Amino acid sequence: MAASTQTLAKPFSRIYGFGSIYGKTIRDSRFSFLIAVGIFAGLAMVMGTAIGSVFKTPADRVAVDKLVSAMPAAMVNLFGNATLMGAKLGTLGGYMTWKYGAMFFLGTAAWSILALTGTLAGEAAKGSLDFVGSTPYGKRRIALEKLGAHLTLLWITQVLLALAITASSNTFGNAALGDQIPLAGAFAFAILVGCFAMFFGGLAFALAPLLGKGGAAGVSAIVMMLLWAASGLSIGGPLVTLSPFHWTAEMIPLVGLYAWPGVILTGVLGVVLLVVGVELFVRRDMGVTMGLSLPGLPQDLLGVRGPISRAIGDQLPRAIAWGLGIALWSALLASLVGSFTTQLTGEQNLTQIFSQIFKGYDFSNAGGWMQLYAELFYIFVGLAAATFVSKWASDETDGRLEAVISGTVTRARWVVAGGIAALVSVVIMTVLFALGIVLGAASGGSGAGDAVLGSASLGLFAAAMVGVGFAVGCLWRTSLAAEVTAVVVIATYLIGMFGPALNWPNWVTQLALTNHVGKPMIGQWDMTGVVASLVIAVGGIALGAWGASRRDIER
Repeated sequence: MAASTQTLAKPFSRIYGFGSIYGKTIRDSRFSFLIAVGIFAGLAMVMGTAIGSVFKTPADRVAVDKLVSAMPAAMVNLFGNATLMGAKLGTLGGYMTWKYGAMFFLGTAAWSILALTGTLAGEAAKGSLDFVGSTPYGKRRIALEKLGAHLTLLWITQVLLALAITASSNTFGNAALGDQIPLAGAFAFAILVGCFAMFFGGLAFALAPLLGKGGAAGVSAIVMMLLWAASGLSIGGPLVTLSPFHWTAEMIPLVGLYAWPGVILTGVLGVVLLVVGVELFVRRDMGVTMGLSLPGLPQDLLGVRGPISRAIGDQLPRAIAWGLGIALWSALLASLVGSFTTQLTGEQNLTQIFSQIFKGYDFSNAGGWMQLYAELFYIFVGLAAATFVSKWASDETDGRLEAVISGTVTRARWVVAGGIAALVSVVIMTVLFALGIVLGAASGGSGAGDAVLGSASLGLFAAAMVGVGFAVGCLWRTSLAAEVTAVVVIATYLIGMFGPALNWPNWVTQLALTNHVGKPMIGQWDMTGVVASLVIAVGGIALGAWGASRRDIER
């Protein structure tokens, strides 16, 4: 009789790989982790270069304070406690907290909501968790290892965020103007962001065994937005009392203001909710929920009449989700233009300062404001394109491609169909973004013509990133297509921002595609970028079709 053998997992594979549930979850989450680090740590690095190059003098910093004072009170309170920061609003830490604080809090919490509803409830609904449940692992261990994997990535991201804030502020900030942020303040801010993510992610995790993935994610996201709005708009009542945004309103560590009790309360309640989620998962039948879910798409839109129709149906939910997300921000910004312009009228000195700092910008319409945030929108749509590439690549990485090409569909046709679907998704996302600008500008009584046309530049950049992903996936490996696309997006973002600030050689800064599109939101187009985007998009898909027809299916 042959002696039985037992394969032992290598130590590293228990941390990253197939040696444990924890390691596999870490491995499966690498793409979302890369996106989170790219957005949040990248944004922190960019802020250091931006404020140092735009607001260089004490007079410019005073202009920042006047700018906020001229804005509608609703906008000021919604995005941060500018009154409490006082004169420190004009520092790098104050400006970052006020202008982008909500993005850090809401964005990181949204990541946790999506991750913690998908890791158990999502897999249970798809049936993939049944295989894990059939192993000697108990349900509690499964839940704890999957939860531990997300918390590991969440707090690694926060550490990188703190390091990025410290490095950026001390490298590019002006010490004489109070820009430099100590490491302790940066880590305090990261802890605050992480506690928010644990609170709302924990809420979603606790609801997931009861409501399912879609229901838990939807309810948690709605609760998060309501509590944010209630605290920011100071509407009073129980919503404000129950809001962690209210509990932590005086915690502004990037300007040296600390109020730890609210942070501790938020973190402790987050831990409690995570524990409740584990216990509910252990005590309920796997995958059995109350049936509450997000509205589904009509069956006719899902596409079963051919490879292109099928591919578009697969991509449509992602396209709509990304489109609605960025449309919400565009509508919010555009809606405030009218009231800001009204309050700015008569402030001649402030108007002159802004006309000197932002030459060619017209802040009486939505275009001027959209162009100020254009770099962020570029990274958002670029990372959205990476998720479209990921969805297409999953046909091969998840083992469906053998069935897809077993009929009349060739490998090249599969690539072309997937490319068309990804480009259609880009168009849908861009149209929703433009619609958000229109609706926001209309509600605020301002013009939006240039901004609506300029939104096409976002679609062109996203289409180019789709081309990059398809070329990488078919000429190299589909398992790396989305990750490489995300890296290209982040590298483009950083080159575009750091290149001019650090006086990098011209040939390096020209590598960023976004440096070749001009300022389309205010009507200043550079056709070089338009043509380059179209060539990369179409050429990448064509290269992918050629490459896929010349290699074996990835296993």
